[in-house]
Amino acid sequence: MRIIAPKSISAPLAEGQEIASVSNRRAPRDMVSQHGATGMLPPLELGQDLDALVVEELDGGRLLLKIGATLIDADSPGGLAAGQHLRLRIEQLQPNVVLHVTDIEPAIEAEAARLFRSHLPAHADSGELLDSLQNELAALTKPRAGATPTLAKLSTLRESIAALLAGGTPLTSEKLAVLARDGGLFYEAKLFTAAANDFQRMLDIADHDLKGLLLAALQESEARVFSTGLQHALSAQLDNLETQQAVNLLAQLHGGAFQMQIPFFTGTGFSTAALAVERDGHAPAGKQGKEDGGYSVLFLLDLENFGRTRIDAHMDAKELRAIFYVDRDGSLRVIRQELPAFRETLAALGYSNVFLAARPLKELPQEKQEKFAALAVGAPLSMHVLDMKA
Repeated sequence: MRIIAPKSISAPLAEGQEIASVSNRRAPRDMVSQHGATGMLPPLELGQDLDALVVEELDGGRLLLKIGATLIDADSPGGLAAGQHLRLRIEQLQPNVVLHVTDIEPAIEAEAARLFRSHLPAHADSGELLDSLQNELAALTKPRAGATPTLAKLSTLRESIAALLAGGTPLTSEKLAVLARDGGLFYEAKLFTAAANDFQRMLDIADHDLKGLLLAALQESEARVFSTGLQHALSAQLDNLETQQAVNLLAQLHGGAFQMQIPFFTGTGFSTAALAVERDGHAPAGKQGKEDGGYSVLFLLDLENFGRTRIDAHMDAKELRAIFYVDRDGSLRVIRQELPAFRETLAALGYSNVFLAARPLKELPQEKQEKFAALAVGAPLSMHVLDMKA
């Protein structure tokens, strides 16, 4: 296939001629193109920076790259994988175009960012999604003669969701622990651990973790004649879970906060609280090491009859400081009335230093506003995913 040479290259490139090479200073092996491209390379200049995407790993140690609208193949310097974004700098135009790799987006980060971007801007409410899925499952799993094993499996999913939603009862620390452990965020991590240590546990994990049950149910719904409403509800919940997993993976790579959605029953319907927890690294006096520090916690909740609530807290083994920000005067008065009793409860739990306050939401500092805004849409708190090259 013939490629038209950029205007900055004086001699046209003949078919089969070497058209591009990419070198990496740490692995100085050229990436030399052997055949053509779709589209045209943009005008090139020495020192110019380009963005490239590794589209595919080809046979013979070669890669298919996309630069602008152009696809080229080139020798791989090693260590690259499909989905990675590269930053390239033009170091030579003749006789071949030589590009130097100046920055490589990690493959795992690229995949997490791709997954996160694929679901933007559709942020979902976990409580509403689970409630919708429960309704679809209830309609399908009504007791009747001749129930199949598939329907029994869907019943297991329904029971699991009911347990995660706490059955309409108040949340407790034990229920939150079950939600964090079996709510799907750590599904692959649990499977990996079981595969390395106890292979027989993998089936048990798949039968008790929400994501494992969702995947099995979706597979069955695609193989059998189930309602499109059920398939949509299953897919929506899986998308929401995997978006949360991508957010937390990106946060882990960049030292950010762990996030999770907490669905709960308000008495009239389901709602969702958003939680972000981050180790702050500030050790108490006389102690050394990041592991001795406390945690910064952000808690976001929007209720129809209470208004928007934002809690900015810090805690360690003996100290807890929390400021409640709410946007309604009536809600602010309620919280302030309850703070003394809450303070006594915390003291009874062993906190020797407790500071609690309630303030209007308009007094929330700008830095915290940005963090809560990211938490509200389920975005990473500590990195700009939208600035990453697509």
